[in-house]
Amino acid sequence: MLNTILYVCNKTSYRIILILSLFLGSYNSAVFCQNFKTLDYLNSITGIKTIAGEHNREPNSEPAKWTDSIYSVTGKYPALWSGDFLYEANEIANRWTMIYEAKREWDKGAIIQLMLHTCPPTKAEPCPWSGSGGVLSSLTDAQWDSLITDGTTLNRNWKTRLDSISVYLQYLKNNGVEVLFRPLHEMNQSSFWWGGRPGPNGTAKLYRITHDYLVNVKGLTNIIWVWDLQDFSTLSSDVNSYDPGSSYWDILALDIYGSDGQLYTKSKYDIIVNKAGGKPIAIGECQVLPSPAILASQPRWSFFMGWSELVFSNNSPSYINTLYNSSNVITLNQMPGWDDYPASINKQDKIPGNLHFQIFQNYPNPFNPTTTISYSLPFSSKVKLDVYNEIGQKVATLVNGEITAGLHSVDFNGSSLASGIYFYRIQTGNFIEVKKLILLK
Repeated sequence: MLNTILYVCNKTSYRIILILSLFLGSYNSAVFCQNFKTLDYLNSITGIKTIAGEHNREPNSEPAKWTDSIYSVTGKYPALWSGDFLYEANEIANRWTMIYEAKREWDKGAIIQLMLHTCPPTKAEPCPWSGSGGVLSSLTDAQWDSLITDGTTLNRNWKTRLDSISVYLQYLKNNGVEVLFRPLHEMNQSSFWWGGRPGPNGTAKLYRITHDYLVNVKGLTNIIWVWDLQDFSTLSSDVNSYDPGSSYWDILALDIYGSDGQLYTKSKYDIIVNKAGGKPIAIGECQVLPSPAILASQPRWSFFMGWSELVFSNNSPSYINTLYNSSNVITLNQMPGWDDYPASINKQDKIPGNLHFQIFQNYPNPFNPTTTISYSLPFSSKVKLDVYNEIGQKVATLVNGEITAGLHSVDFNGSSLASGIYFYRIQTGNFIEVKKLILLK
């Protein structure tokens, strides 16, 4: 008899679990279902359009560096922003900077993904990329057995590592941010300390441990789980020997680097489509971006994610520009505003594609002494953006003039002001909105 079921599920799996719990007599079972608007959106565009994404790896001190680079080439921002917790001292020190950017991107309407390149549990953070104790290192079989055995030193070390990142994930949960989380990526890649171990007690076992700890123990129900493989020639068997179990992943991603000597082949696509069984699939990483023609012939890819600087060394500016302006590719300006996005979209409906007048909550908030205020315009408009104190006195004018259509951000520096509550007011035409910000010195 089951006493409790804690599960993040869709409507179908909810019914299955509920029936099972009743059948087993566990009437006191607790079934928790989380419906994600990100997944709803991915499902709504699957087979129709593909979301453009870009990863922002080092430095975490500039967590939009590569996203901004895409904009400089195309005039459009990726609709999926990706960051990484990383493992070196300076990157760990800037994790909050990266997390704040994730929140800011979410507020703009972007889909958020986080990766976890991390040190082996035999070594504390920080660590190097390669060499002894680095990300590119290995564990002995005995160490691996210890890692996946509950209560051992290495098992506790791993959960402590998860504790360290759960603080950031909890912050995002508190702020309503859904996260595509891709831990232990490229599970069939033996170069990483976690990878290359097939079978039920291999890498898939550590993935399940990670999932259960973050969801069941830490209560992080804002996570959308991405199971990720690399395109080796063994892919047809890897999708089975590295599968953590269908209840443990929401999206199946394939990193396409031509590891088998080929790139976007129909055989790879078919393997992933068949394995996903109706769940969203994605091009998890790539350095050579897929062409609009490839995406048209392989329409089930819900998003592609270019790998930081490799995008610019493997694709010409004209190629990138053509892809980002293709009719079957979704960029940030075509994403729905999450605040008014419905729970689901009929696939026959038009993909939401227009910005509207909107001002977002400043970030960070509270702040000291600077914060960023973002707003969107559906067309070129006269904009006035002012900051007031609690008694209605204007303390700053941040914008006053004609602004082009699109997403815009402006920084506010409160170093000359006293701690307290302030308000910022935007007016453009008949649109007026006021939001509160808190300066805390």
